[in-house]
Amino acid sequence: MENLENVQENVVEQGLPAQISIWTKVKNFLFQDLTVTLTPKQEKVFQEVHDFWHQDVHDFLFQEIKIVDNITL
Repeated sequence: MENLENVQENVVEQGLPAQISIWTKVKNFLFQDLTVTLTPKQEKVFQEVHDFWHQDVHDFLFQEIKIVDNITL
């Protein structure tokens, strides 16, 4: 118990909060660092999706359309 009292005194002397608030606990849980490891196939798919979303809009909107069947409008 004596060590706990010393720690609490040091915390108060340094101007730190005596207890961790609920918001701090929630924030620390929500914003923790994550490390994701992908397989080579997943990396390839991820890169293809990334390239699709970041391609030049002009290339996407004005690409050539090939008609494969007789379509009447």
